[in-house]
Formats: sequence, structure tokens, C-alpha cells
Amino acid sequence: MFSFANKNEMEKNILIELLETGENVSLYSPKYEGEEYTEFEKFLLKYKDTHTKDVQILIKRIDIIKQNGAEDRYFRYEGTTKDRVMALPSHLDTTNLRLYCLNISHKVLILGNGGIKTTKTYQEDNNLHKAVQVLQKIDIEIKRLQNKHIVTISGTNLNGPLTLTINEELEEEQL
Repeated sequence: MFSFANKNEMEKNILIELLETGENVSLYSPKYEGEEYTEFEKFLLKYKDTHTKDVQILIKRIDIIKQNGAEDRYFRYEGTTKDRVMALPSHLDTTNLRLYCLNISHKVLILGNGGIKTTKTYQEDNNLHKAVQVLQKIDIEIKRLQNKHIVTISGTNLNGPLTLTINEELEEEQL
């Protein structure tokens, strides 16, 4: 029998906010209801002063993506084979930071959060794991809405209701 005593589920509303629209790709980022900043903005604010060079490398990579589109070659594959979670920087650049993204299409990119990579895998770090899990849950919800034709992609635009409700499970560490 399964026990859910260690789980505390909380529903959170998240707006997928448009950050920048372009000819080749549009950039979005999740923003929790009631919060001032998107997840990407929180990432930049947290690391811009302490990891300036790493942030500059990530911004340069995002600029290349804005010029050429969000092609898979610009990212590291993260998450699982079932989701569209990717990480920056690609294997071409080295930084201590990881920025997690949802590559919805080569023309729609959702920039999430991330952090300092000190472990072999993101699952070993609670902060990185949470950043990936949030994007995975957003991806599941967007796919569900795409399948029902409620959310659609037209060029570089993500159309439809972009306020999503996800369950954020806070689990005790299982070792």
C-alpha cells in the first residue's frame, strides 16, 4: 500500500509570461501568481553579481538562439525522454550555472530557473531538481492543452490561456 503521509500537495497558478518576441523565436518565462518576477528574472537577479561571467555566457547563448531559433544543438538534454526540458549552456560552453528551459518548439522557448551545478546530476541538488520539476509539470500541462487545441503555436507565438495550475509537491528527502 502506498502512503502519501510525506507529501504535501499545493496547487500553484503560473502565468507563462512573454519576455521577448522575435522573428526566429519568442522567449517566455513562468511567473508564479502574486510574485513580482518571472523564474528567469529571479535567476538573473540571484546570480548576476556573484557569477557575472557565467551569466554573460548564458546571455550570449540566448542571443544566438534569438538569432537562429531554439535548435536542439544549442542545449543540453535534461529531464526525461518524455519532456522538452533542456539546459543552458550547451556542451560548447562551460559554466558553473545551469539554466533550465522548455523548448516547446524551435520558435517558442520558455526560460525557467536554475542554479549552481556542483553535483553530477541535477537530481542530486534540491534547487536544480525543483527547477526541472516545475518545468516538467508546466510541459505536461501545455501538452494537455495543446492536445485539446486550447493552446496553440502560431509562428513564434504561444496562443491561448497562458495561466496554468500545477501541483507543487513538497516531498521529504527519500534516501
